[in-house]
This record gives sequence, structure tokens and C-alpha cells, in this order.
Amino acid sequence: MTIAGRAVVAHTLAALTAVDRLQSILVVLAPDDDTFERCVSVPSDGRIRVVRSGGSTRARTVVNGLAALIGQGADPDDWVLVHDAARCLIRTEWIDQLIDACSVDPVGGLLALPVADTLKAEAAGRVASTLDRRATWQAQTPQMFRIGALAGALAASGDAVTDEAGAMEAVGLQPLLVPGALENFKLTYPSDFALAERLLTAPARSDR
Repeated sequence: MTIAGRAVVAHTLAALTAVDRLQSILVVLAPDDDTFERCVSVPSDGRIRVVRSGGSTRARTVVNGLAALIGQGADPDDWVLVHDAARCLIRTEWIDQLIDACSVDPVGGLLALPVADTLKAEAAGRVASTLDRRATWQAQTPQMFRIGALAGALAASGDAVTDEAGAMEAVGLQPLLVPGALENFKLTYPSDFALAERLLTAPARSDR
């Protein structure tokens, strides 16, 4: 998909390449992907590498990406940040905030937002109950953990986990919550693309 004149993932890569502390940026694609190079003008940055080893689930794709990093010389004790390409409004300063917070943490953590809305549980299209939103956060990405620890957690928790923090939780660890930004949403519904278009073309983001 294209928004604001560029493919979604191109906006994401532009933000990531602006983070000087990232030593390598790995784009994990489906094995049969034949559109990336045609649709994306990859920044001329030697840190960007592309592998076609994506799996049938998010967890499997991340496992395969971690294996690729190890195969390219990364150490199991190195930090890795896993990010949704569909969160294309990510800002460099938010990534830096996450790195600053997590680099001194024994576990690692993730960008997240405290839930402000009232939450409803649904049954057959009607409200079944109101959920307690206190101490509830909405997970975002990037999520930052040690490569070896994350790979082990994903192997132990299986493919059902929907984010990396969930895998770390499943093995008894408590990831750090680092306050993110509402703008760092994941493009999911049609209206999200229109909103992202407006935000990416706003004067305040003209440097992107």
C-alpha cells in the first residue's frame, strides 16, 4: 500500500534508518514476496538487509528473523528491536526513548499506551460486561529484548503469542512498559490509511 507518496514500509524504514544506534535493520518478507524491490525505494543505507524467511504467524516470522540475525553475526546477548512495518508513523525519538529505557533493564520492554477508553466485552453484538481498564496498557512496537532470550521465549511459548512481550511473559518475565504515543498506531482498518495520510503530510512531519 502507498500513502503520502511512498509505500508504507518505506516510511517505516526512513524512521529506522535515522536511528544511528541501530547497527543492522532486517526486513523479513514472505518467501514468495516479489513486490518489495519494485514498490520500495530502499534508503541507501548499508545497514538494511532483506531476507525472505517470513512464517505463517508473527511469532514464526520473528523466530526466523532472529535466526537470520545470528547467521549474519549477531550475538545472542545483543539487543533486538522488533517493529511492525505497518506502524509507519513511528518517530526516531520514540525509538531512542525505548532504547534508553531498556538498555539498562534486565529484561527489556516495549512502547505502550495506558488505556484511556472504557472497555466492553462483547457477546453476539451486544455488551456482555464492562472491563476494568485500570493498570491496562495497549501494546505497541518496537519491542526490545536480547536476541537469545527472545528466541528462547518464543520457542517455549509457541506460535499463538501475538507479540514478543507476550512470549517473555509466558516464561515468567515482566517486560518494562515505556510510554509511547497515540500516533504510533498500526494500520489495520481502511480509515487508518486515511488518517496516516493526513498525519504524514502534515507540516510538522515534513522532515519525513
